[in-house]
Amino acid sequence: MLRQIFKSLIVARQASAAFETLSHLSDHQLQDIGFTRATYVDEIKAQVLAEMDAADEKKATQMQINPNLVGAV
Repeated sequence: MLRQIFKSLIVARQASAAFETLSHLSDHQLQDIGFTRATYVDEIKAQVLAEMDAADEKKATQMQINPNLVGAV
């Protein structure tokens, strides 16, 4: 639960930063990086969520194995 709240705070802060950045970018600059004014903030939020989910997935798959217990079962 706390992890979900933490993720929500990070995504909200990143969306705020993306919105602020959007006001400083021209349409040509946005087009160069593959965004439009309508999709920029949503795409940035999606990228941040995907990165956080990938990190969580990687952490979940890296289980620590106690070498003293290998073969004990």
